[in-house]
Order: sequence, then structure tokens, then C-alpha cells
Amino acid sequence: MAKLENVSIQQLVVEPGIRQSMDEDSLNELASSIAMHGVLQPLVVEQVEDGKYSVKIGKRRLAASKLAGLDMVPVMILDEPLSPEDSLAKRLVENLHREDLDPIDEAEAYSNLKEMGVKVSEIARRVGKERTYVSHSMRLLRLHPKVREAVRRRTISRDQALTLLRLESEQQLELLGEIMEKALTMLETRDKVRSLLGKELKWRLVPIRIEPAIYDRLTQIAPEGNVSALLKQTLEKLLQGTPQ
Repeated sequence: MAKLENVSIQQLVVEPGIRQSMDEDSLNELASSIAMHGVLQPLVVEQVEDGKYSVKIGKRRLAASKLAGLDMVPVMILDEPLSPEDSLAKRLVENLHREDLDPIDEAEAYSNLKEMGVKVSEIARRVGKERTYVSHSMRLLRLHPKVREAVRRRTISRDQALTLLRLESEQQLELLGEIMEKALTMLETRDKVRSLLGKELKWRLVPIRIEPAIYDRLTQIAPEGNVSALLKQTLEKLLQGTPQ
């Protein structure tokens, strides 16, 4: 059970949610709608200490309400707290049904539910998706960070990104550049992947961690502050002096 009330925005506390980013244009559009018609669907909250309420569902509506200059918003106050997995699932379902959720945010939400012990088949049932769709979405998190960011920004499509999973990280980056430069279609991307799978790697990624203080010192001596170029030049000089 829950009760409906109007509460002050100052009483609402926002907890971390599914969405890591909000499209500014979409948010402004919602704010304009709220300014004209009000908040049509109440936020879902739980009462916490000091007369505050923790927002479980409706983070985006709250942000838009603040932009619209509202002081009060309608909320559904839960009598019993949602479990972490129920809260996450409900927020995910709401976002999926209301607008085009960022594919990486979506994948991270599925992954979080799985880590909480929710089976993939149950996740799929809760959000109304096929089991294979949920499984494939979570695989996006295995992509190179730069590729994931391109998916988040929708520079490349979800299907193109899934195709890149067949490649090594360095090949993913190589093809990502070509997709963006030439606006490759899904079919062209698939053909490029097949082609790359039969070729030797042109270069290798070497992960390296540098302490911030050392990195700052390197930027001071590197040409134009390019630490990567400095390290590459240093290694090439080192190899030139190494007996073959």
C-alpha cells in the first residue's frame, strides 16, 4: 500500500539511479510540459529521517520539475521499503517504457540486478524483454571504454557494438574510427569485422597505470603535453639500442 501526497521538493533526496546521463534537450522538453500541465505521474518515494523522502522512481521527473520552477510535486509514499533489486527493476522498467534509455546504462542496470542474484530469465520477465536481448546487452560492458562511450553517445548503434565484440580491443578502436569517419552501415560493419578477423593485429594495447604525480611531471616534459607520444618515443629509442 502507498499514500498519495504533495510534498516540497526540498524534502526529496535523490539516491543513485540507473541513468548515468540525461539528455538535456529531452529534459528541457519535459520541464516545459510539466510547467504547462504539472507532474502527471507521481514520484515513488520512501520516508527517511528528518522529514525527508528518498526518491526511488522518478529522478528525471524531479530534475525536470526543478527546471520548471515547481516547489511541490506529487509523490506515492511507500508503506514498506523496496528491496534493492525491486527498486532497481522498477526504475529500469519505468525508464525503458518511458523513453529510449542509454544502452550502456541499460546494460549496467541488468548487470547490477544479476549481481544481486536475480537470474537473467527473471530480469527479462520483469522488463518485458527476451532473455537473449538481456544477455547481449550485458555483453556491451566487455567493449573497450572508448567504444562503450560511442554507444552511450549513439555514435554507433547497439548492433554494431555487439558485432565489434568479436574483435580484440585494438581492432575495436580501429574499426570504431572507420565507422565514425565513413558512417558505415550495419552490413558494412559486419563485413569489416569478418575482414579484420583474418588479419594480423597492426598494434597492441598495453595498459599501464601511472601515479598522478609522475603523470603530471611527464606532461611537463612531453611535447605538447602528450604523455602517450613521449612513452612511445622513449620505448622506440630503447629498442633501437637493444641487440637483436
